[in-house]
Amino acid sequence: MKYIDSEIILERKVKPLIYVYIMIIIVIILSLIIFFIEFHYKTFYHIKGTVIIKDENYCISLLIPLNQIKYITDNHSVEIDKKNYDYQVISISNEYYSDNKTTYQKIEIEVSLDNKYKYENLTIDLKFLKENQRVIDYIISR
Repeated sequence: MKYIDSEIILERKVKPLIYVYIMIIIVIILSLIIFFIEFHYKTFYHIKGTVIIKDENYCISLLIPLNQIKYITDNHSVEIDKKNYDYQVISISNEYYSDNKTTYQKIEIEVSLDNKYKYENLTIDLKFLKENQRVIDYIISR
């Protein structure tokens, strides 16, 4: 008789633990799903540009591969040393440059630069926004 009572007690104690583990797993999975849906990440296109003076304004000259020109023409904001600047595309050259692997095109953009960047032929690191995408979109596309 005592054996049956102990089995009933043990069985009752095990079931609530299983439910707790199942609830913890469900909460973790739902939290991950919400995180993947709500979290956005940004990818950037990094390039070096040269400061030039054109019509008494400071501009930046860029040599861009043809397949990446869309990152320059689609955006209107560039990041230089963790500070955002608005820019306008002044000209896209008719000439093409090649290194036997990649074909480049010269683009000039007008940026209102700080005084510390207003030196002709100064090379600056630029970051252009490629994508602002959700994590779930990235996972689905892979």
